[in-house]
Formats: sequence, C-alpha cells, structure tokens
Amino acid sequence: MTKTPPSRRGITFEVGAQLEARDRLKNWSANIEKINYEDEKVLIHYRQWSHRYDEWFDWTSPYLRPLDRVQLRREGLQDNQPTSVFRVNEKVLACWVDCRYYPAKVLDVRRDGLYSSYTVKFFDGVVKTVKPTKIKPYRAEVMVFTFPSLE
Repeated sequence: MTKTPPSRRGITFEVGAQLEARDRLKNWSANIEKINYEDEKVLIHYRQWSHRYDEWFDWTSPYLRPLDRVQLRREGLQDNQPTSVFRVNEKVLACWVDCRYYPAKVLDVRRDGLYSSYTVKFFDGVVKTVKPTKIKPYRAEVMVFTFPSLE
C-alpha cells in the first residue's frame, strides 16, 4: 500500500516542485528531488547549491513551506475583494520609493499567470514598474484652505 503526501496549501508533492526549505540557518529556495512514499519523506535540493547539501525531510515537516507566502495571502484576499484593473493611458496614483502615492499614467499592463505588474510614468517623467498592490485609482481631490482673517 502506498501512502499519499498530505494536502498542504501551496506545496505540490511531486518531483521538481519548488518550495522553501529551512536548514539550520535560514530558509532557502529548493526543489523536490525524490519522494519516498514508504518513509513519508522528500529529498530536498537547495537551488544553486551542490547536491551534497541535499536533505531528507518528513513531508509534514514545518521546515517546508510554499515558495512565496505573500502571493498565497494575496490569492486569498483576491477571492473576497474585486480587483481593480487599470488600462493603458489611465491616470492613477502609484506608490513611489518613499511609500507615498503620486499621480502617474499607466504605460503598460503585464499579466503572467498569478503575477501581474504595471509600468507607470510619473508626472515628473520617471518610469517605474509597480505591483498591483502599489497602485490605486486616481481621485482629483481639491484641497480647500481657509485663511484666518487679518483683523
């Protein structure tokens, strides 16, 4: 009788599947090299490292996790929230490196499976590629200042 690997969100237990594995120091990008159904273990190869560092992990090990945890959280959020899709030449607010949002125009929209990005041009002429979480609809907000009387 062959045993089946557990169902873990974000991890596909098959040879060549990508995931993160924790060694003694930190998490590393890794691939599944072999699966031992008898002992319920997987042989993990750390990418860009020699095969002599490959390790066997129990397939229920907490040291194995999906490759991109942030993306999984975003997937969960997208089920509940409608995603706003921006079009080329649309005016938007895009996040700059100082974490503030500035007016920009969408130059290009890229959708590659789960990943997408927008290339925007800020009004000072700088072009930058941003993630969908770093862009929001443009609202023309009129700021009204009241000045104290000088009397």
